[in-house]
Amino acid sequence: MDLEVRHLRAICAIADSGSISKAATTLKMSQPALATQLRRIERMFGGPLFERGRDGARPTQLGAWVLVRSRSLLPAFDELRRDGMRYAGQAAERITVRVGCMSSHLAINVIKCLGELLPGADVVVRTEEAMDLLPGLLESERLELATLGDYPGHELSPPPGVRYAGVAVEPIFVGLAESHPLARREEIELRDLAAEDWSLHALAETGHREHFWAACAGQGFTPQIAYSADLGLALDLIASARCVGMFQATSKGYPGIAIRPLTGTPLRFRHMIGWTELGPVAPHSAALVQAVTAAYWAEVGRSPVYAAWLDRHGPLASLT
Repeated sequence: MDLEVRHLRAICAIADSGSISKAATTLKMSQPALATQLRRIERMFGGPLFERGRDGARPTQLGAWVLVRSRSLLPAFDELRRDGMRYAGQAAERITVRVGCMSSHLAINVIKCLGELLPGADVVVRTEEAMDLLPGLLESERLELATLGDYPGHELSPPPGVRYAGVAVEPIFVGLAESHPLARREEIELRDLAAEDWSLHALAETGHREHFWAACAGQGFTPQIAYSADLGLALDLIASARCVGMFQATSKGYPGIAIRPLTGTPLRFRHMIGWTELGPVAPHSAALVQAVTAAYWAEVGRSPVYAAWLDRHGPLASLT
């Protein structure tokens, strides 16, 4: 017997439901038929995939190994079927737009604007802490739309079959404890933070890291990266005055943390969106970019530090 996609679905259904009988109902099979199919699958893998007992079916060590791989493979098979239908000129049941999002305030605007432009579409969102993976997922057509960003000296170029558009260039601010002496300043010189410990996200994209290091070098120091932490831990560390960190200008604030602009804007970032040329977003791309840009600037007023900075300096026109 050869391994088939339906076998992987059966394994996942048993694991998800916790019993063969419940999985059989989900799969619209009889319980004996599913039990027989499972025995054949287990013979193929060379060992039991589930421990059966009064409490149901629990994955064995081999079963857990097979489950991890099954769950990673099944979405690819679903994509293959859907994409095959599209290329064959057949219409799928509904338009599906897979959106990859950075951890940024732009993401919710993109999702809301997309829903307004394509009200009948199923929008599936995938979040990434850093955006290094997103261009490749667009190129391989595993995403139809993504929020992206780039930095001075590390500008993004779209891969084949993908289009990019800029939304806004934004300064990067610094966050430090409200009790920090520098928190009393309206703007802070980056060089005045030379002696501070910094927190930088462990998954920060390459462009972000290199732009930060280059900006610090330009101010005559090498930053001390004391913590590689996710956002939740970084906020606690900064609020307790153990380190400082970088924040998006559109941040609306966090308890115990003062977010301040950097004098001369040595750090900046460009918000972008990308889409596949042959995907369902392409015919609406111009309207989407316009709507997302308008939504971005409407949100700025809710970030008081950024709004005050804009009153003093005006919007950034470019990355350089």
